[in-house]
Amino acid sequence: MPTDGKFEFDSVQDEKSIQAFLAALTEGFGKGRVVLRSEADEIVLSPSSLVSFSVKAKRKDGESKMTIKIGWKDAKNPAAGAERSIRVES
Repeated sequence: MPTDGKFEFDSVQDEKSIQAFLAALTEGFGKGRVVLRSEADEIVLSPSSLVSFSVKAKRKDGESKMTIKIGWKDAKNPAAGAERSIRVES
């Protein structure tokens, strides 16, 4: 049975570290199990088949920010939601 918990991590990383994190996150979603771990904390998440997804980005005064928010219900039968698509280009 899942237990409640909270995990927070803030730091400054280079591009390669962010790429490695996102690749590991993608792999975890593919396997249905995401483990987040730092020196003091750990949380194990099991993404369901329907996931809410939000991306926000802004640029102001020479600074850029992107926020990615991903969420889901831990229930066995998630409620159906509207499917939309997003593209990332480089």
